[in-house]
Amino acid sequence: MSDTEISRNSMPIRPLTRTRRDNGTVYTREASVEEQVRSLSQMAGRLRKEKLTNPAQRSIAWESRERLREETLVYFVREFSRYGDTETSWYLIETLIERVAAHIQRKLSRWRLTPEDADDCVRDLYATLCEALLDTSPTAEFWEVRFWVCLDRRLYNIIEKRQLTADAELSPGDQEITEDEEKDADRLIAQLVDTGAKPDELAEWSEARSLLSENEWMALYLVYLIGLPEESEDSGKQTASKVMGVTGRSIRNYLKRAKQKLIAWHLGARD
Repeated sequence: MSDTEISRNSMPIRPLTRTRRDNGTVYTREASVEEQVRSLSQMAGRLRKEKLTNPAQRSIAWESRERLREETLVYFVREFSRYGDTETSWYLIETLIERVAAHIQRKLSRWRLTPEDADDCVRDLYATLCEALLDTSPTAEFWEVRFWVCLDRRLYNIIEKRQLTADAELSPGDQEITEDEEKDADRLIAQLVDTGAKPDELAEWSEARSLLSENEWMALYLVYLIGLPEESEDSGKQTASKVMGVTGRSIRNYLKRAKQKLIAWHLGARD
C-alpha cells in the first residue's frame, strides 16, 4: 500500500501475535485501546492523520475522552512506519516522548543520581524507547498492551545498570571483616543508633558518627534502628534500598564501609 493509498483508504487492523508464557494465549489490547485502533483505522487517511497528529495530543488531559491512549499511539507508530510514512511515525514518537517526560523525571527523583547521571539515563531511555517503538517483532508487542509497564521496566534497568557501575567504583576495600570484628561492629552500631543514650555517651559517639558519610549513616539508621531489610523481592515491601533510591548492593556496601570505619575508630580509641 503506497503513501497515497494510505491517505485515501482505511487501514486493515493488525492483530497481536505474542503469546503468554503461562498459558500460550495471545495477548490482547485493552478494550479502550482496541476501540481507538478500530475507529482510527476505519477513518479516511487524511482524517486519521489529522486526529493522530493533532498537537493537543501532546498535552491533553489524562481524563479527556479525546485523549488517545499511549498503546494506540504505539500501534500507529508501527503502522505508519510499516507503510513507509516515516514522517508521521516519528511525529507520534515525539508525542509519546513529550507525554512521558514528567513521569520519567518523577521516577528519577527517587534515586540518588547526579544530574549528569540522570541526564544520561534519560538519553539512554529515549534511545531504547525509539528502538522498541519501531520494533515490529512479536516480542515488542507488549508495548501495545501495557505501555507504562514496559517504560518503567526499561527505565529501572537503565538506572540499575548505572547504579551497579557506581557500586563497583564505590565498593569497600577487599579486606574482609572477621567474625569477631563483625560482632564488635554490630555492638558499636547498636550504641551509635541508641536514641536513649545519655548526653555524655552521645558526645563520645559523635566523633564516630562524624567519620561516616551521609549514605553510610542513613543505611545504618534504616537497617539497624528502623529495622528495614536491605532489599526484598516483594515489590510492595518497604526496604532500605527503596528509601535511599539505590540497589541492595549499594546498601550492603554502605554498611560494610561503615563497619570498617567504626572498627578502625574503635581500635584507635582503645590504643
